[in-house]
Amino acid sequence: MKFIDGVENFDINCETSLTIGNFDGIHIGHAKIIDTTVAIARDEGLSSVVITFDPHPSRVFGHDIQLLMSLNKKNEILSNMGVDYHILIKFNKEIMNMDPEVFVRELLIKKLNAKFIVVGYDYRFGARRKGDFELLKTLSRRYNYTALKIDKIVIDDMTVSSSNIRKLLLNGNLLHANRMLGRYYLVEGEVERGDGLGRLLKFPTANIKVFDYLIPKYGVYATLLKVDDMIYKSVTNVGIRPTIPGSNELRVESYIFDFDGNIYGKKVELFFVDYLREEMKFNDFELLKKQIEKDCIVAREVLKNI
Repeated sequence: MKFIDGVENFDINCETSLTIGNFDGIHIGHAKIIDTTVAIARDEGLSSVVITFDPHPSRVFGHDIQLLMSLNKKNEILSNMGVDYHILIKFNKEIMNMDPEVFVRELLIKKLNAKFIVVGYDYRFGARRKGDFELLKTLSRRYNYTALKIDKIVIDDMTVSSSNIRKLLLNGNLLHANRMLGRYYLVEGEVERGDGLGRLLKFPTANIKVFDYLIPKYGVYATLLKVDDMIYKSVTNVGIRPTIPGSNELRVESYIFDFDGNIYGKKVELFFVDYLREEMKFNDFELLKKQIEKDCIVAREVLKNI
């Protein structure tokens, strides 16, 4: 897959099957849209194109949205899905206020040679979000392309969407969120030195500085930690460690089972498999240590067949 930063840099002379969206998290609904786009391209002898935006439009509109996926991870997944080109468009006032027909004509048709345009059930575009699938269908006759709409997916009476996944993660409903994602929710980060408390408790932890990702509900999780292309089973605490006096800084700390290596400064991926319990305050460190022992037993049981 070729990543192109800016549609003005797309100068490939080919006809395309394309889709447009934020695709934050690339959940199972997104995957259906992208898979359809790629399959059409292969069947019709076209190039497949995925168009995304940066920054996330919600941030431009003033919402402090937390992302489910980094650009690097998105590129990795899109490449594995067989996409030919990922084009990142700068979302600004010009794009936001563009007339929907101008957007289709100048960008999708003239610039990207679209022969098929695949969108989700709720896709909106252009000035005041006036553009929708019905407009794409109407314009398809004028500009000689085929418009396709992918219906929504519902799991347990909830529509699969990035916003609903965010809500589930913040509420600790990890299993439901993972079903919508089609994989374990993950964050990327770097291991940095902590205060050594875990080692004193006989449970040395990797203190992970998480990059620009949504942090799920505070609590304890059964997790997998990927470092240097190796995956280790672990238990992770997300929170402010209320047992420690004066502690109010968010920490993501993972105790890695059966591991004694030095990973300070390493880039890691942390996969959240199951939510075990809420973060708790203990009266002393001995009670905290006993609870960590229990958490490890539960986490090992959750992870035993993974």
